[in-house]
Amino acid sequence: HGAKVRGPDTHTSMLRSTVALALVAGATAFAPAAMGPGLSLRAQGAAQRAPARAGLSALSMAQNPMSKAVADFAESSPEFGGRGLGVTVNAERWNGRHAMFGIFAMVMTSYMKGHGLIPDADKVLDIAQWGPLAAVWDGAGNGISNERAIILIAHVHVLVVSVIAAIAPFGFQDTLVKEKGYTPESPAGLIPPFKTGLTAEAELINGRLAMLGVISIVTASLFTGTSVVDTINLGMGKILY
Repeated sequence: HGAKVRGPDTHTSMLRSTVALALVAGATAFAPAAMGPGLSLRAQGAAQRAPARAGLSALSMAQNPMSKAVADFAESSPEFGGRGLGVTVNAERWNGRHAMFGIFAMVMTSYMKGHGLIPDADKVLDIAQWGPLAAVWDGAGNGISNERAIILIAHVHVLVVSVIAAIAPFGFQDTLVKEKGYTPESPAGLIPPFKTGLTAEAELINGRLAMLGVISIVTASLFTGTSVVDTINLGMGKILY
């Protein structure tokens, strides 16, 4: 018998399965913590399993090289580690936030492209009208399209807002650069404690899933030669367009 060759449908199914698992895992991390009376037995079972889970979490922290890396960085670079920069839990949390926003932005871009919400998407910008922006070239040597220009400027705006929020945050905001003497978070370990609801643990888990999602989407796009927005649409079962 000849060897079977995987076709495009197989790759599409794999992308769909990967994105579906990531969405389900992310959603369950934000599941409400309240339980009804009918779940009392399940709650008792969860309480009995709590020591085992705590032991697993402690074991994962002990075996996780990142826990040692965080401690070593704090000792070798206290001027950065003491402000929440570098190899710290604070930096991981902020990277996860940016990744979650990136996933959201890419999904929305895919939706807008598929539903024609970007005006004159394929029109190439006129250099006489747009100046240096129209001089940006794509990989094929063509001028930048209106779609790419809108996405580019939108990301520039988000970047500027992010920088301003990091430099001069409001009083109610979490800060990227911490004040000297703040108490850093303990490393979460390879498997963070799973706490449902709007918790710091859920945010950390969702941030890690988002970072893995960004890497997976870009990798799949590179290996299949498919654009990022089309890769996302395929992975979500073509529900965007």
